[in-house]
Amino acid sequence: MSKMKKILVEELKPGMVFNKPVYVDSNNMLVNANSPITENDIKKLMKWGVTEVETAGILVKSDSSQADLIPQNDDERKIIAEYNDLLKKRKRLLEVHAQARKAVEAAYASIRASKPFKLGDLETSVFNIIDILKENSNVFLFLYGLDEGKDYTVTHSVNVTFYSILIGIALQYNNMKLNDLGMGTMLIDAGMAKIPIYIVHKQSNLTEQEFKQIRMHPLLGYRALKELGGVKESSALVMLQHHEQFDGKGYPRGIKGNEIDEFARIAAIADSYEAQISNRSYRKRIFFYHAMRNLLSSGVTKFDPVILRVFLSRMSVYPVGSIVELNDGTIGIVIGSMPEKPLRPLIKMVFDKDGKRYEQTVILNLLTETSYYIVKALNESDVGINIFEAI
Repeated sequence: MSKMKKILVEELKPGMVFNKPVYVDSNNMLVNANSPITENDIKKLMKWGVTEVETAGILVKSDSSQADLIPQNDDERKIIAEYNDLLKKRKRLLEVHAQARKAVEAAYASIRASKPFKLGDLETSVFNIIDILKENSNVFLFLYGLDEGKDYTVTHSVNVTFYSILIGIALQYNNMKLNDLGMGTMLIDAGMAKIPIYIVHKQSNLTEQEFKQIRMHPLLGYRALKELGGVKESSALVMLQHHEQFDGKGYPRGIKGNEIDEFARIAAIADSYEAQISNRSYRKRIFFYHAMRNLLSSGVTKFDPVILRVFLSRMSVYPVGSIVELNDGTIGIVIGSMPEKPLRPLIKMVFDKDGKRYEQTVILNLLTETSYYIVKALNESDVGINIFEAI
């Protein structure tokens, strides 16, 4: 009987054929003997967190049509390497996110009941978020479309933490500052736990009285964090000030510019962006590019312009995962870009100009392929794909 040998998933390539079946484990076969491994097979393994497969066979064929994946320069090589690494991290992101959500949910339940709460699980979650973002900062892509559960404020708080820490890393914060920032954003909606549920989830327009209650949530949350959680002042200020605006037209105190704590200025940008790309009871989410465009159009007055530029340079005009149409009618998904050239990203092609799905992986680098350019950004519904299946 032939001995089984293990093969790393990262070494698999579409088109590979073995003369014996390839197995995920002893109970599950990936492909039969003499059947080619497809790109979709590899994606599923990465999505499931599988790192290796096994077979008693030998490689009898390896499709060489993957030349389009060979990077031509160091920048392209780095982006493709980060993209391949990103696909392997989805499972861990989901685990980190679920743990963080559980910690936030427990804290909000305590605040709602006016009971003291401990910070240990929250601190662990913030550490894990910092860790995974430092490993691959594009992992934020997998936040999109996550089930928000019964209370969207919990998921929103966790997601805002991811985007805020991204900004903090770009600002070269040390781990202590990142932790303090993250503790503030993890509890950014603490005050909403003190607002009646029917107001928080109301689908029709708020009455004047209800709107006044909503505007009280920063102060209510700040008090709860200090009195019930013993949260540090630098973190608690995120709750108090994240609805203040750079021009002084925010609330609750109408302070402006650098009077607003830097953590709160970061959180305000992350909060606005995340809210736009998430579903709400009263409206549907919008896609990455359109959310970024909205931020930039209102950012002149609402947000710290320096921090907003940092966020833009990190996320790009077309954030990773954006679906775009090129001038020749082809459609693809952005998988990375250089900060200094945000309009010329790397694109994984999905449909050719006739609307036919690419069977092999084709990467187009707009930095070098200068005859191509993006004409518009699209939503999933526009092209009938799910970004996680296509990417």
